[in-house]
Amino acid sequence: MHTAEKLEKYIMMENRKTHMSVSIKGLDENAYRNLKAEAIRHGMRVSDAATEAFRLWVASKRQTRQRDEERMRKAAKDMDTLRSEGKATWSGAEEIRRWRDERKR
Repeated sequence: MHTAEKLEKYIMMENRKTHMSVSIKGLDENAYRNLKAEAIRHGMRVSDAATEAFRLWVASKRQTRQRDEERMRKAAKDMDTLRSEGKATWSGAEEIRRWRDERKR
């Protein structure tokens, strides 16, 4: 299956409205109460608020992953530039360390 087909299938599955009942062990009681209170304030069911929270969490993780990929591409481009310039003092290991330090910020 090609990437475009996989993406289209994923989007179709993402847009499908399926519902399920779940039990979440170890859920922080205050987090649940706060979610429930906000849902009530906004006239929502807790399940709808939880679904929105799950989707926002996943989206934020995907965005972080995308930013990491952009940083890796930039680091690779910088390393290629430095290699092509033939700088004797340049170190690939130092470039990777610098990238990791930036990522922690």
